[in-house]
Amino acid sequence: MQEEYPVRNGEARDPAQFVIGVDLGGTNARAALITREGHIARQARRPSLQDQPPDATLGQIVEACREVIAAEGIAAGQVGGVGIGLPGIMDIHTGVCFWSPNFAQWQNVPIGPTVGAGLGIPAFILNDAKCAALGELVYGAGKGVRNMVMITLGTGIGGAFVVDGKLLIGPNGSIGEVGHQTLDPNGPRCGCGNFGCWEAMCARDAIIDLADRKLQAGRPSLLRELAPRGGVTPELVSRAAAENDAVALEVFNEIGFLLGVGVAGLINILNPERFVIGGGISQAGELLFGPIRRTVDRRAVPMQRKTAEIVPALLGDNAGVMGAAALVLDRLDGITSAL
Repeated sequence: MQEEYPVRNGEARDPAQFVIGVDLGGTNARAALITREGHIARQARRPSLQDQPPDATLGQIVEACREVIAAEGIAAGQVGGVGIGLPGIMDIHTGVCFWSPNFAQWQNVPIGPTVGAGLGIPAFILNDAKCAALGELVYGAGKGVRNMVMITLGTGIGGAFVVDGKLLIGPNGSIGEVGHQTLDPNGPRCGCGNFGCWEAMCARDAIIDLADRKLQAGRPSLLRELAPRGGVTPELVSRAAAENDAVALEVFNEIGFLLGVGVAGLINILNPERFVIGGGISQAGELLFGPIRRTVDRRAVPMQRKTAEIVPALLGDNAGVMGAAALVLDRLDGITSAL
């Protein structure tokens, strides 16, 4: 039977005026003090120290949380709990992370118990892509729907599924690894070890590689002016495409087509009401959404396609911390049926 995230109201400290959401990435740990209504009151960042032992990173999380509490001038008792979103495979019940791609030294790290003990308040963990989806579901582009798919486009491609009002988790918390579905078995090698994964063909490095190959073929392009010494980025490709640069437009059309193939498959399988696309690369807007939607129109089962609204995420960089806050608020108030 599919495991869902359990609602266990009362585990976090109740009553409380605030919760803390933490977005832990490979570069920074970002903590946000958030009201019950979803307003970010204070924020703090610390380097995540990914090359150091786990205790160093967990210490940074604790310090960032202490900073936002002190800056707001409140007592720890006014904070109901801490939610922490991070990439990796974990046990959401015990708060133990088994493995994270950003932290090479991490094996069976008790994140929840350690951070909770350091602050004297309960701490909970959830995969970062699922945190982003939870944030969008409660506060953003997924508000009001019961069946949603969210993908995040950046260095990799993450995903999360909400089916009949439930955020799907799985036995090791890794349902939604959409970036590792195979698009082309003869495609480029992916970081996961497979070949032709969606992530290897459509994420940040794939966009850069595609643009570089077109430039190396001698094609004239505004990208040569924007990045005269190389160093093409998806943001620069987006800027060039906005100026109708032919090479940049081709890059987004080709990447958008491949993304659309994957999106169509997920729509066929999961029949969502809303398909939310977020992450840094999605900031390209219609340059990317246009070819995605056109491809889905051609490839998805018509009835499923008619049901699924493909929309951009609304919370931007705040999706992770807002979702982590929703994780705690659900333990306090049962704010959503998704968990």
